[in-house]
Amino acid sequence: MRALVVATIVAAIAVLSSPALGSADTHVRYVALGDSRAAGPHLDAAAWLDGCARSNLGYPGVVAQILHPESFTNVSCAGARTEHITSVPQQTSTGPVPPQLDALGPGTTLVTVSVGGNDIAWPQLISACYTGAPLVDAHCRSDPAVASRMDTALGALGPKVTATLGVIGQRAPNARVLLVGHGGIFGTRGCWPNIPTSDADAAFVNGFFTRMNRVLAGSAASAGAQFVDVTVGAGGHDACALPGNSFFEGRYPLSLARPLHPTEAGMRHMARRVVEVLQAG
Repeated sequence: MRALVVATIVAAIAVLSSPALGSADTHVRYVALGDSRAAGPHLDAAAWLDGCARSNLGYPGVVAQILHPESFTNVSCAGARTEHITSVPQQTSTGPVPPQLDALGPGTTLVTVSVGGNDIAWPQLISACYTGAPLVDAHCRSDPAVASRMDTALGALGPKVTATLGVIGQRAPNARVLLVGHGGIFGTRGCWPNIPTSDADAAFVNGFFTRMNRVLAGSAASAGAQFVDVTVGAGGHDACALPGNSFFEGRYPLSLARPLHPTEAGMRHMARRVVEVLQAG
């Protein structure tokens, strides 16, 4: 099954690069699961009207544009945690939505999933790094309480994501499952007030996401899924990059994207990374 999906993806990309776009791929049946990093809150009008803040410009929609799958279902939802993927209906502004797992079946051949950030509430984990004025150093990197909270959160995250991916694999046994990683918002410097940290603390937070991605990659490997590292190729495009060059927004967005979320360009980058991992087999 994996060889078949790889072959059809390569064929779809070849068609996309030709002058005339081809018809839908007759083998790829794609379902996108996940949280706001997949949903793309605020990126277009669709996201404002949908209770899950789901945008057509999120990376799943871009992946579908590239692959032209036979079918495409996107049930990602802003605020989703692992339990909203597997078993618990999620409450939204327009009412509850069923567990995202319900969108999967034996006919599904491709699944992407973004999850984990809401489980550990990472913005709260790093909030001690923020300062109230420029040129101030909070020294969160040397605060043992901050380190302890991060260690505890990451220790609990791995088993939850591994279990979630296992259930996805059971529901869609013929699918390639890709777990899309975190990171990219923070680089090696701060830029007050958008990333209101010292350079040293910004690098510390960046390192936290590196650790988080190791946990997610381990979960993917344990569950027979594949990990997509979105930080590859994102260097210089963090939230401190010049407007128009950033893949991620900081605390005060300069685009339609939600604070601390991918920009439209960032979503295209994430989609490219998904397709690159699919091509690699």
